[in-house]
Amino acid sequence: MKMRKILCLILALVMVASMAACGSDSKQPADSEAASGESAAPSGDEGSASADLSSIKVGAIVNVVKGDGGWCQAQYEGLTTAMKNLGMDVDSQLIFLENIAEEQSSVQAAVDQLVNEGCNIIFGASTGYAPILSELAPSYPDVKFAQAGDKVDNIVGYQIRDYEAMFLCGYTMGLLSDSDQMGYSAGMSEASVRRGINAFALGAKAARENATVQVMWANSWYDIAAETECANTLINMGIKYIGINASSPAIPEACQAAGVYCTGYHMDIKERAPKSVVTSFIWNWAPIMEDIITKCAEGTLSTDDYYFWGSDKDCAKIAPINTDIVSDQTVIDKVAEMQDKITKGEYQVFAGELKDNKGNVLVNEGEVMSDQDILSQMFLVENVIGEW
Repeated sequence: MKMRKILCLILALVMVASMAACGSDSKQPADSEAASGESAAPSGDEGSASADLSSIKVGAIVNVVKGDGGWCQAQYEGLTTAMKNLGMDVDSQLIFLENIAEEQSSVQAAVDQLVNEGCNIIFGASTGYAPILSELAPSYPDVKFAQAGDKVDNIVGYQIRDYEAMFLCGYTMGLLSDSDQMGYSAGMSEASVRRGINAFALGAKAARENATVQVMWANSWYDIAAETECANTLINMGIKYIGINASSPAIPEACQAAGVYCTGYHMDIKERAPKSVVTSFIWNWAPIMEDIITKCAEGTLSTDDYYFWGSDKDCAKIAPINTDIVSDQTVIDKVAEMQDKITKGEYQVFAGELKDNKGNVLVNEGEVMSDQDILSQMFLVENVIGEW
C-alpha cells in the first residue's frame, strides 16, 4: 500500500510537469490589447530571457533597398536594432532580401528562398506584400509571417501610431510660422499618407488656430522630379513651412535652396538639408519587432496578433529639434510638453469635434476616433486645402 501511494505521487508530479510544459508552448496573442489594436507592453528582458533565440532565423523582404534613406531603411534599422537588443547575431541570423517586387511570383520566390535557408519568421516589410503573403502563409505552417500595415488573415500585423509624431511635426511648424498658410508635399494618396497629412494639419491648428495646410501630390513613393515640383509649387505660393511624406532628398534640398523650412519623414534627415529641416518624423520599429521575435521564439506568437503601438512605447518619434534653426527655447519646451501629453494619453490627436474639409462631422464633441477609422483615413480634415 505504501508503495502504491508513492507511485501515485510520482505519477501526479509527472502530470503536473507535463501540463506546465504544454502551457508554455500554447499559442496566444501578443496580448489581448495588441490584437484589438491597443498598445501592448513589450516583453522586454523577461521575455527574451525565457526564449531560445539562438534557434531563430529571421527573414525580411522589401521592395527597394535597405539604404533607401526612407521606409525600407527604417524597417531594416528597426529589425537589426531589435535583434541586437535581444543579443542575436545579425550576420548569421538575418536574411534581408531587397528589390522584391510586390507581385506574386517575386514574393513566392523570395519566401521559398527564406524558408529553404531556415527562417522561422518572415517580415513583409513593404505594405504591398500583404494580400500575397496572406494567401501564401498557410502553405508554410512551421513559419510565422509578420506584415507591415493593416491586419490581414494568417499574418501577424504591425503598425505604428505615426499620427502622434506627425501631429508634433505640424505643431512645431505652427509654433514657428509667421503665417497661417503652411504646406505639405505628399507621395501617394494612401491611408497612411492621408493620416500623416491630417495629423500634421491638426498639429498646426493646435499651435495656430487659423492654420491651413495646402497639399500637393507627387503621386509616387519616390520621384525626385515630381517631389521637387511639389516643393517649388508650394514655395512659389509663398509658403515657408512645409511638411512632407517622401523618401528622396528632393524636397528638403529644394526648401534649403529657397530658404524655407520643412520637416523630414521616415528618419532624421537633418544632414540632407541642415539649414532647412526643423525636425523629422521617425519610425521606430525596434520595440515591436523585438516583441514579435521574442514571442516567436517562445512559441506564443499568434497570427491573430496586431501591433498598433505609439509614442508610449517609443515607436512614434520626432528627431531632436534643429537648434541651429530654432533658437527659442520656449518653442522647444512647448513641443516637449505636448509630446508628454500625447505619450500619457492626456491629448488625443483625433478627438472631436472634428470635421473633414467638406464640412462633414467625423467625430462628435467629447468622443475620440476609433482605431479602424484612424487606420483607414478616407478624408482630409477641415483645415487641409486639397483633394485626396
